Amino acid sequence: MDNTLSAIRAAIVSYVLEYHPSEFSAETLPLDKSLLEIGVLDSYGVVELIAFLEVEWSIMIPDEDITKEKMGSIEKMANLVEGRLETV
Repeated sequence: MDNTLSAIRAAIVSYVLEYHPSEFSAETLPLDKSLLEIGVLDSYGVVELIAFLEVEWSIMIPDEDITKEKMGSIEKMANLVEGRLETV
């Protein structure tokens, strides 16, 4: 599996578009905005996305990392996953 930041970002975008349909496409989905705030995910969708990240990359995301500062956008999520992979 390709664990580069761009591959992680692309996998998150793919997951979001497949399981949480919205008016966005791969080209228009904002990478720097909160998916909750723009209406792509609801609170349950956030839980599902966290489960996807943990399973997809075999990582654990502790509760204290589930914040807007650390997971508030696709870009932030990709950085968090990349950081977790570096510590595995």
